[in-house]
Order: sequence, then structure tokens, then C-alpha cells
Amino acid sequence: MARKEIAYFRIFHEVSRAILSVLDSKEVLRLIVKRIVPAMKLKASSLRLLNEKTNDLELVSSRFLSKKYLRKGPLDADKSVPEVLEGKPVLIVDAQNDPRIQYRKEKAEEGIASILSVPVQIYNKVIGMLRLYTSSPRSFTEGDIEFVSALGEMAGLAIINARMYEKEKEKLTGLFKKGGIEPIHQEKIKKYGIKAVTKETFDTKKSTEFFKILHEVTRDLLYDLNSHDVLGSMVEKTIQIMHIKGCCVYLLNETTGSLGMAASGGLSNKYLQKGPLYADKSIPDVLKGRAVFIRDVATHKHIQYRDEAVKEGIVSILSVPIFVKGYVIGEIRLYSTDKREYDNEDIEFILALAEIGGIAITNTKFYQRLKNDIKFWESTLSYLEMD
Repeated sequence: MARKEIAYFRIFHEVSRAILSVLDSKEVLRLIVKRIVPAMKLKASSLRLLNEKTNDLELVSSRFLSKKYLRKGPLDADKSVPEVLEGKPVLIVDAQNDPRIQYRKEKAEEGIASILSVPVQIYNKVIGMLRLYTSSPRSFTEGDIEFVSALGEMAGLAIINARMYEKEKEKLTGLFKKGGIEPIHQEKIKKYGIKAVTKETFDTKKSTEFFKILHEVTRDLLYDLNSHDVLGSMVEKTIQIMHIKGCCVYLLNETTGSLGMAASGGLSNKYLQKGPLYADKSIPDVLKGRAVFIRDVATHKHIQYRDEAVKEGIVSILSVPIFVKGYVIGEIRLYSTDKREYDNEDIEFILALAEIGGIAITNTKFYQRLKNDIKFWESTLSYLEMD
């Protein structure tokens, strides 16, 4: 059992869900710096952003670095591992003697031996760097560097996500001020509690693959506000990594009680058009917040279209709820052509996807509502000739 890979999967899920649900980028950056130290058995870590006016790398967050070390002086981007600004991760094994390092004496006093620096980027532009410090000379595997680089990318995406919302909120506030209007209520997205996802794993390769898929899905969600396209990509990735026949994402219509299809893959049009799917007739326990595994569809009583499923070649189904703020808003279903078994890690991975997908859907709706509010007030103020 590979504890390091377990930590990677867990931490990446924590960070990705924090980015999607917490609009304060500084909080997400602090989380990255805090969680990476125990996961990779480091001495310390820090995250710095580039000040383009001074060319200094300004500290945003750090973990286990002394106040004396942090006050050593400004960090010049051109003098401190400048290759990172070209978008490359750089490992300095002997940080106390390498000429690419500023403040070598101070690093010796701090007990820093090796430093791994990875870029923090926004749209292929380096805006800072994430640094890992070790107390003894150390090399990092390709997997280690890939994981840290992914966290560096997530840091950039956290900043993009926060700036996007802030920009739209400022635009709406400006319209209110122009019209002399007092906003009644500005909705805030509730901070999502951070907790561990993966409890145990027995397959290092699979755990690493799960981390990579979560990275891809989170990146897709943050770069593309069209949740339909992103959910479609998520479905295809799930089919590939789980080696299943098909996958569907359903969203609950609270008025009709039906499950509307938001994305699907691997299933025939004939099966998809079989008729309306009702939450109280089709695996109803999922609405109670339970992950339900049906090993043999042909003999299960809670399958609404059992004959159609058998004709489609579906033998087993795993259905996992999609939660948002304590409410089930839909489900992800995995369809297999054999009596498939899922271990704890498989289910935890699907739960992670469902959770991230649910937060993303909610954020997309919130953002669209914000855009609609802006459009409404622009039209209203224009009509009143107040622009």
C-alpha cells in the first residue's frame, strides 16, 4: 500500500473542491502550502507571486519557515531560480551552494538542503512559484513533480476563479451605484468543509490515475463555464478509467421528480430515449444520499426500465448521489456489461467526481444568474436613460 499516492489523491481533491467552492483565493493558496508539507514529508513550503513592477517574488503563504528567514530580504525573480519563470519546474539539490539561489547563507542557517520550485501560471503566463524545502539533500520522482506542478496550476486557477467572480460582482455593484439602488442581498457561495476523501488504497497505479483524472476534470471545470460540455468530458473520462460500458449524469427536476440527463456516453440512442426516468421508481435510495450498487440488473426490483437495460447489455449499475449543500441534486450512474465489483477506492473516486461536479454545476448557475442580473440592470438603466 503506497501512502504517498493516497495522500496525493486526498490532497488534490481537497484543493480542487476548495477552489470550486471558496472564492477567496488566498484561503486556497494557504491550503495548498499547508497540506503539501506532511504529504511529501517536507521541512517547509511557500508560495510567492510575482510583482511585475518590482520583479520581486512576494510571499503569499508559507509553512514552517522561521520569521527570521522570511525577513531575510526581497526575493528577486531574476536571481532566484529564474528558469521557473519560463514555466519549468526546477530542483536544486544543494541549495546552500548553488549560484542560482539567493540568500544561501540564510538557507544554511535555516537548515534547508534542497528546494523544488514549480511555476504558478495563468493562461501560460508565470505569475509566481510554489516552493518545497527539505532538510536533507533529496531528489523527487517524476510523479512527485507532476503532483506539485498540478498544485501550482491549481493555485493559478484559484486566482482566476476568484478574479472572475470579483470582476462580475464589481460590475453589478457599479450598476447599482449608477442607478442609486441598494442591493437587497448578494448571494455568497457557502464555504465548503474540507475533509479527507480516500481512506485506503491498494493499487498505486490506479490511485495515480485517479489523481490525474481529478486534475483534468477540475481544470476543465475552471476553464469552461459551460457545465454541459464539462460534464460530457467527465463522463468520457470515467468510462475510460473505470473500463465500463457507459456513464450518465442525471439532474433531479424537483417539480416533476424526474431525472433529466445532463451528460451521457457509451449508451445507444435507443436506450437513452426509452422514456422518462423517475427518482422514486429508479434506484430510489440514491435520493436518500446513498451510493447504490446493483450487481445484477436482470433480477433487481428497483430498475425502472429493466428489460431495456438487459437488451442494452447492461448487467450491473453503480449509482452515486450528487450533493450540493446537503441536498441531492442528481446522480452519476456507471453501467457495466458484467457483474462488476467496485472496491472502496473506486467508489471514493466516483464520490469525488460527483462532489466536484455538483459544486461546479452550482457555481455555473450562480455565475449565470450574476450575468443575468448585470444584463437586466444594464437594460433597465439604459431604458431610464441613466447611462
